[in-house]
Amino acid sequence: MTKPIPIPAADQTWLHMDRPNNLMHIHGLMEFAQPPDWQAMREVVQERLVEKYPVFSRRPAQHDSGWVWEPDPAFSLDNHLRRVVMPEGSGIAELREHVSRGFSVPLTHDVPLWDFELIENVTMDSGVTSSFMFSRFHHALADGIRSVQLLLSLCDIEGDPTPAAVGRRDSSGSLSAALRRTTHDVADLAKGVASGLVRLPVTMLHPKAFYQGLDLVIHPTHMIDAVAALANEANATVNTLAESARMLIAPRSVETSWSGTPDVEKRVDWVAGLPLNQVKEIGRRHKATVNDVMLATVSRAMSRYLMEHGEMVDEISWLVPVSLVPQDLNLPEELGNHFSLVFLPMPLGIESPDELFEAIRVRMSRIKNSAEPVITFGVQNLIAQSPKAVAVGLTNLFANKGVGVLTNVPGPRTHMDFAGSRVTNVFGWAPTSGDQPLSLCIYSYAGHVSVGIAADAALIPDPGRMANLIREEFEVLSRA
Repeated sequence: MTKPIPIPAADQTWLHMDRPNNLMHIHGLMEFAQPPDWQAMREVVQERLVEKYPVFSRRPAQHDSGWVWEPDPAFSLDNHLRRVVMPEGSGIAELREHVSRGFSVPLTHDVPLWDFELIENVTMDSGVTSSFMFSRFHHALADGIRSVQLLLSLCDIEGDPTPAAVGRRDSSGSLSAALRRTTHDVADLAKGVASGLVRLPVTMLHPKAFYQGLDLVIHPTHMIDAVAALANEANATVNTLAESARMLIAPRSVETSWSGTPDVEKRVDWVAGLPLNQVKEIGRRHKATVNDVMLATVSRAMSRYLMEHGEMVDEISWLVPVSLVPQDLNLPEELGNHFSLVFLPMPLGIESPDELFEAIRVRMSRIKNSAEPVITFGVQNLIAQSPKAVAVGLTNLFANKGVGVLTNVPGPRTHMDFAGSRVTNVFGWAPTSGDQPLSLCIYSYAGHVSVGIAADAALIPDPGRMANLIREEFEVLSRA
């Protein structure tokens, strides 16, 4: 029998983080033009998933030497593939309820930590009957980007299957080059400080000076913004220090109507079919990227959602996963977690699209031109190797600085088929931890962009309203 394989610390963390009210599962939903053949589906999963990646036939176990992946002696696809025929007359609302229930059901450690459901007989608003595949992977198997790649590997893709590049390119270089860059960055900051000192007397005489100073005392992260603003946006040294400090000193996520302790029950919704060419057109008008456009859309939707609940804040913070390896479909057998989390403060309440895009552009530029993902990956590894109680406490501490997890995953630019059936839509959801009540996943596929929304049912009982606001604000930006 195959020997057990030790589970790396970075993957063990996600086993320890499972809670009844926040399970560490990565969820996906595919919509099909026609129902896939059940036997063909089983063959595809067996050949392209189970036989190719051994961890999908292994289960977690704790031995004297530590946690390991051990072979499941009674492995059977029947434990992982289910066929669900919805009652006659079931529509999208019933599909959402069914998928939502799946978010609260833990994956048992008695068998490998994954499963698929083929959901049939769903009547769409158009009257057409459709089918879906609902997938669940435990985060201990692989990170979100690799889980998406696994789903893509099950499909036959037209043309070039490689999605738009994600992940960080190798930024290593010679020591002399690094020293030159650091020297340049320090000189750039010194120039900005000198310029600021020249303006200081005039600034101090401004009527708003007292209140601006008080704001810096009350909100330490605003002081970081003020210092970073003295340097060029591409100043990697300043950006790295500023963004790392921001995550460390940021307080608990701002109190809003969705604050509190999550419960077990979850609710999901999604936005489908935002035309990618419209997204790009909005970006051209505002000199913004596709990611910037979607962040601006979410910002405007979140602002309206809070205003409808009688409140408004200047910003909310998200934890954003960043892959540390380039995306491709040639995954290693061991899979695993190779990502980092960065801290993204999202501005809210900015009416002017131009001002909003500029604020988002600056924040994203600071993050991109920094080594924050590499630093936080190192911190994540230290946490992973800490005793379980310490690791859980530190993970919750950082998780609670954000309202939730926001991901942006580029998928294939052309259509794909699964077990001979055309895939028409793809949605995804990342897990949350600590007291986070919300997860948003932006996914692009075959010329369209979707947004998956997963929310705690007690704290955000109406994710469908968020979905409607995202659609409405996208249309507003399209017409602007």
